[in-house]
Amino acid sequence: MPKVDLEGVRINYELHGEGEPIVLITGLGGEIAFWKKYIPLLSKKHQVLVLDNRGAGETEYPSTLFTMRTIADDIVHLMDHLGMEKAHVLGWSMGGNVAQEIAINYGDRVPSLVLMSTYARRPERSAFAIETMIRTVDEGATFDSLMEQMQSWCLPEDYFRKLALAKPAQRRNNGNGKRAAEGFRGQKLALDLFDSHERLGDVASPTFILHGDEDIMVAPHFATELQTLIDDAELEWIPGAGHIIPADKCCPQIMQFLERHPF
Repeated sequence: MPKVDLEGVRINYELHGEGEPIVLITGLGGEIAFWKKYIPLLSKKHQVLVLDNRGAGETEYPSTLFTMRTIADDIVHLMDHLGMEKAHVLGWSMGGNVAQEIAINYGDRVPSLVLMSTYARRPERSAFAIETMIRTVDEGATFDSLMEQMQSWCLPEDYFRKLALAKPAQRRNNGNGKRAAEGFRGQKLALDLFDSHERLGDVASPTFILHGDEDIMVAPHFATELQTLIDDAELEWIPGAGHIIPADKCCPQIMQFLERHPF
């Protein structure tokens, strides 16, 4: 994986495929690997840029307060480095906050915007649950245990029904658990500080909202609210999907949307 030093941050990223570029921005605690099933589908017609956000994965960053705008600026600096004058932008969950910041502040560089499983202001119930998960780490739980608890909020009932019938999965062992927990905490604070309600009217990019109808981390009404706040936004529900939407259930629709909004 290549890394590049930009404005005091060493960003870990990957490029795949050719064509009009699309940037994929993952959520709280997420890493490049989150997109492993998306990349083969989207890179058939597009150059796909994926990265570890500040606060996650192998990206190195100073231990100072950062916001969603900070992460958005990181991505635009990376686009500049790669010679991307424009790129479609797709954000999932917290990554949707970052995507909104890019569309609001760099609108002329975003020919289209895809918002998945996201919101204008994070849900209070989910924020409470995540704070409780963080406290378990403070009390001695591993960061891997925190991430496993997160999965229970991100995947639909059918996933756990099948899991109960399968062999128990081998537990992960994250050797960088302390560093990962610190980054997770930093991203959570940035998430708490984000609220785009008063600014979404500034989004001029054609916008496609995708949301699972079984999402309990971000209830479906948050998607409806986004559609109301962004002019002419399109909304599509993904039946049976939770907070994490399987690639094969949404990439065909994403590709069709991008084809309708070329550079």
